[in-house]
Amino acid sequence: MGTSSQKSNGWHALSGRSALAFLLYFSCFIPLSAFGHERDKRPADIDSTICPEEASRLLSAYIQYPSVTGNEKPAGEFFSGLCRERGLNVKVFTDAPDSYNFAASLYPFQSGKPNIILLSHIDVVSESDLSEWREGPFSGAIIEDTIWGRGTIDMKGMAIMQLLAISAYVQKAQESDLPVNVTLLGVSGEENYGTMGARIICDSFLRELNPVVVLGEGGVGSRDILTKSKERPVFCISVSDKRALWVELHIDFPTSGHGSVPPPEYANKMMINALSSLTHLKPKIYFNSQTRDMFRAYGAMEKGLTGFMIKHPVIFKPLISIKVRRDPLLLATVTNTMTVTHFDGQDYDINQVPQESSVVLDCRLLPGTMTAEFLDFLHSEINNSEVEIRVLRETQHAPATVPDMFLPILEEAVKETYPGSGMMTILFPATTDNNYFRNRGIPVYGLNPVIMDQELMKTVHNYNERIPVECLTRGTEVYMRFIGKLLSDPQDLLHVISEDHPGFPDR
Repeated sequence: MGTSSQKSNGWHALSGRSALAFLLYFSCFIPLSAFGHERDKRPADIDSTICPEEASRLLSAYIQYPSVTGNEKPAGEFFSGLCRERGLNVKVFTDAPDSYNFAASLYPFQSGKPNIILLSHIDVVSESDLSEWREGPFSGAIIEDTIWGRGTIDMKGMAIMQLLAISAYVQKAQESDLPVNVTLLGVSGEENYGTMGARIICDSFLRELNPVVVLGEGGVGSRDILTKSKERPVFCISVSDKRALWVELHIDFPTSGHGSVPPPEYANKMMINALSSLTHLKPKIYFNSQTRDMFRAYGAMEKGLTGFMIKHPVIFKPLISIKVRRDPLLLATVTNTMTVTHFDGQDYDINQVPQESSVVLDCRLLPGTMTAEFLDFLHSEINNSEVEIRVLRETQHAPATVPDMFLPILEEAVKETYPGSGMMTILFPATTDNNYFRNRGIPVYGLNPVIMDQELMKTVHNYNERIPVECLTRGTEVYMRFIGKLLSDPQDLLHVISEDHPGFPDR
C-alpha cells in the first residue's frame, strides 16, 4: 500500500504493507523494552536431541483428532496419552466431552513444588469450507517440510514443542530431586473464551497446580520488522491482552405493518441510522503512557530519522495519526474497536415491517477502558433513546504482567536459538486464556517461539493452516533452553522465586 513518496518520507515502517503491520496480523504491540544484538554464533548443544521426523509425526497424529471447541475429549485423551508414554505424570482435572483439562508434569503435584507452566489449548476453530483447503483440515498431511491442518499454528504445534521440551528433562528429574516442577497444561474451550478450561483450572485447581509463571500463546517472531536492519529477527512477547465486550443493540418499536406504506420511523430504519453513526466514527487515538512507551521502544530499535519520529509520538502526533489511521492493524493498538458481527434473523414476510431489530457488536477494549464508560460512549454517539444497549458477555479485566526474573531467562533462550534477535513486550489484540492466570497474580508471558511470514500468519483461523517442520524444531529448542536455564541452578532459582513470589507455595 505504501507509495514511493511514503517510503521516502521516513515512515514506510508505519505503512499498510510494513513488516510492523504484518506482525500485528498476529499480535498488536505495546513494547516495554527493546534489546540489542547478542551472540553471533548459534549454540548447537541442543540440536541433536530434537528429531524433526518425530516432531512431525506427533503433530500430524494430534491434528488427526478433530477438536473443534465443544469436542475436545478425544484429542485430549490422545495427547495426555502421549505425555504418559514419555514418562510425565498426568493429572486429569475434568474429562467431559467439552471440558477435558489435564496436566503433565516432571513430578506429581503431591510434591508441592513451585511449578513452571507451559500452557496450550486443545480446541481449534471450525474448518469452514472444505473445498478451500489444499489438504484435508484434519489430515495432518506432511508434505515436504510442512505439516498441514487445523491447529498446526493455533495451537497444537506449540503443544508438541512443549511436550518434546519437557519430556527431554524426565531423566534429569528422576535422577535428581529438583526443587521446581515443570508442567504442560492442556485446556479446553479457549476459542470460546476459556469458560470450560482455563477458568475452571483457575477457580478450582490453582492451589494444586501451584504456578509461579505461565508461558502461553501471544506474540511471534519476524525477520521483517525493522526497515533499517532488514532480516534481523524480532520477537514480541505479550504481557497483556485486550479484553472483549459483546453488546447487542436492540430496538422494539411498534408501527404499522405493511411495507407498501412505510411509517416515518420503524425498527430497521432506526437500526441502520444507529449503525451508520457508529461505523462512520473516527476512533480516538490514545497516546497514554503505555502508547508512548510503545513508540519509544520501537523507535529505539528502528533508529535513524524514522526511529526519532516514532520515539516522539506527542511531538509528531499529526504525522503519526495519519499513518496509523491508514492501517487497521496498527490502529487497533491505540484505539478501542467495534465490529458489527451479527444481525439477528427476522421471521417476517417480505412485505411486513419488522417491529423489532437487533445486531451484535464485537468490541475490543484497551487496558483501562471501563465497560460503563464505553457504553456511555455508545449511547452518546447513537443518540436515540429507542436503542437499548445490552451487554451479552465480557471478558475479565486483567493487570499486565510486570516483567520479573522469568522474562530475561525467556529472552536469553530465544536469543541463543535465534542469534542477534531483538525483543519487545507487547499487548495482544485478542483475548486468550492468559488473563485468567494474570488475574490471580501469576506472571504470564505469551509467545509462539517461532519466526513466521505473512503468508503463514494469514492461515490462522483460515484455510490451509500449516507450519514448517523447522518451526517445530526451533520452537522446541527455545522451550528446552528456557527449562534448562531454570534447572541449571535450581536452588538459586528457588531462592529467587521465594523472594519474588511471596505467595508461593501456599497460594
